[in-house]
Amino acid sequence: MTSPTADVPLQVLAGPRTHGVVEYAAQLAAALGARTLVGDADVLDGPVPDGPVHVHFTERLLGPTAATSVRRVVGLCHRAPTTVTLHDVPQPWASEERVCAYAEVVHAAAGWAVSSHHEADLLRRALARVGADHDLPPGTVVHLPVVGHPVVGLPVVGHGERPAARPGPEGPATLAALGFVYPDKGHRELLQAATELRARGREVDVVCLGSPVPGHEDLLDELHRRARAGGVGLTVTGWLPDDELAVAMARVGVPVSGHRHLSASASVNRWLAVGRRPLLLDGPYAREMDALRPGAHVLHDDAGLVPALERALDDPASTWLPDGVVPAPDLAAAARQYAAWWASVHRTVADPVQPVFVPFP
Repeated sequence: MTSPTADVPLQVLAGPRTHGVVEYAAQLAAALGARTLVGDADVLDGPVPDGPVHVHFTERLLGPTAATSVRRVVGLCHRAPTTVTLHDVPQPWASEERVCAYAEVVHAAAGWAVSSHHEADLLRRALARVGADHDLPPGTVVHLPVVGHPVVGLPVVGHGERPAARPGPEGPATLAALGFVYPDKGHRELLQAATELRARGREVDVVCLGSPVPGHEDLLDELHRRARAGGVGLTVTGWLPDDELAVAMARVGVPVSGHRHLSASASVNRWLAVGRRPLLLDGPYAREMDALRPGAHVLHDDAGLVPALERALDDPASTWLPDGVVPAPDLAAAARQYAAWWASVHRTVADPVQPVFVPFP
């Protein structure tokens, strides 16, 4: 744990604790030993203690509309020196309204952070679209940490004793996707791959470790239709408490992260946190992560998903990280990086005076 200092801002934990962004904010605050302001989204409308403040922003979290979320964060920025961590950075096809929401927050803040260099690139491109890429406050990249999670109920064993990704007495091997169920998360592609594997004689089913995003419940009907048509079993667990989720993640056959447009992902890190080595769809963020922690993931393109699944099914040990390995960065490293950045943003020392040069006689 990092000792709190005057440069570590008050951490705002706004929104439901079950939300991934709020969970991350709470983990950082604990690692920093920082003061916190906890409550619903409207906690941003109330008074704040003197001194700097940090808030994690995505317009879906901090209000019923983007305009409400922006109003709350910008109002906070006007009352206190506020830095923001931006999540769900707009993709190139995002609406101008959404891009303008992020632009307004960035320009009101004392500084901004994102969770990957790919996100920083997306942000700059988005701001350029609306002519807001000038006179920006200082920004930084702090990669999402891998927060190790012991798997309660499973013994610490060697790879040869790990749950095998092969058909056995408990039924077909499971191909698992983690996180919220919504379009472009890769569930359709995983079901199609499972259908092809079934046609090749592989006994596989699909499990979705998560619940549908509000407004996309109809996607579940579509996924179940696709599964029935392909003769593939499909299970959607809904939200699971951390301990139950960790056990479920350890017991699946092949961990898969097939999000079509990743820019930062806590779901990928969750697989790593329980010792799994997930299949990861190739893309800018995937390559950034592969460079950051080589060998922690198995990258594949669309055409390579079925072969990658077959290799994983034939070699269950390849779906696990080496025992005891938790890939970097960890939570302490992320906390230190934030603390160093805040120390530079919230400078408390006066600028040096201009030097006076005395000529030689």
